[in-house]
Amino acid sequence: MKPIKFWVAAAHLLGLGSAGAVHVIGTTGNTAAPLDDPGFANVGTLNGASAIYLGNRWVLTASHVGSGSVYFGGVPYAVSGPVTQLHNQGTSGMTALADMILFQIASDPGLPSLAISAGSPVLNDELMMIGNGVNRSAARSYYTAVQGPNPGDDLWTAVSGPGPGVSELFLPAAGQAVRWGTNNVESLGDVDINAGSGTTRSFVTDFDDDVAGRPNEAQGVLGDSGSAVFRKVGGQWELLGLTHAVGTWSAFDNIPGSPASSFVGEGLTYAADLSFYRGQILAAIPEPGSAALAGAALLALGCRRRR
Repeated sequence: MKPIKFWVAAAHLLGLGSAGAVHVIGTTGNTAAPLDDPGFANVGTLNGASAIYLGNRWVLTASHVGSGSVYFGGVPYAVSGPVTQLHNQGTSGMTALADMILFQIASDPGLPSLAISAGSPVLNDELMMIGNGVNRSAARSYYTAVQGPNPGDDLWTAVSGPGPGVSELFLPAAGQAVRWGTNNVESLGDVDINAGSGTTRSFVTDFDDDVAGRPNEAQGVLGDSGSAVFRKVGGQWELLGLTHAVGTWSAFDNIPGSPASSFVGEGLTYAADLSFYRGQILAAIPEPGSAALAGAALLALGCRRRR
């Protein structure tokens, strides 16, 4: 099995003040809601990273992103009340707390409630990812790499184009915009990930570079921590995951621009499996928000597809 390297995907951890969008393999667009919209406006910005509006003034994000004023539609909303960090239910081999927090904001942004998935991810589930990590360059960059003897000392050299032994990257670019893209569940095993803020039950997507078959294929990047991953079940969209880390299959390190770049054909995105934490979330959200969240999710569970 190839080695896996991963990083948290929060902009503020590395002092990056602005945020952009998930990287999409075939376009630098997708900055408006798709026609079949799962909740584009419910993804906001927080501390240079991302956050999700669940309903009834409740917001979910990654713990390492932190709390504070969150922006939806460019409007800031202040935190109101305590911040709750989700836990791992005493599961063996996991830390007590997960890399997710839940808090309420002081006023209603006028957004709909989201249904949280009651069912676990299924291998190859089709997903829509919405987030605001750093923007990507319009064109690919090409590099060769030589591994050094120590961690973090691999030597990367820019070359003019693709070829044997050449790695392809989308490097970061200036600017920001919430962006959507698609992918599918790549892996379900051994993805209890701890990137430094607590073990989190997760699923994985892979940046396969399938431009013809999936022109909107997405990869999380720096700033996408706390962003949303949706799945459609029985004709209804549900919130399946929250992005909290990015990584690569590559054995190389010191990758140019990581984690703000996308490693084409090697990039990984880790998202928390919200079905594992759903009971805690609904217990924390009082009526009427919990009724809307639970009701839609129960409908989705009754229509659960099998692959």
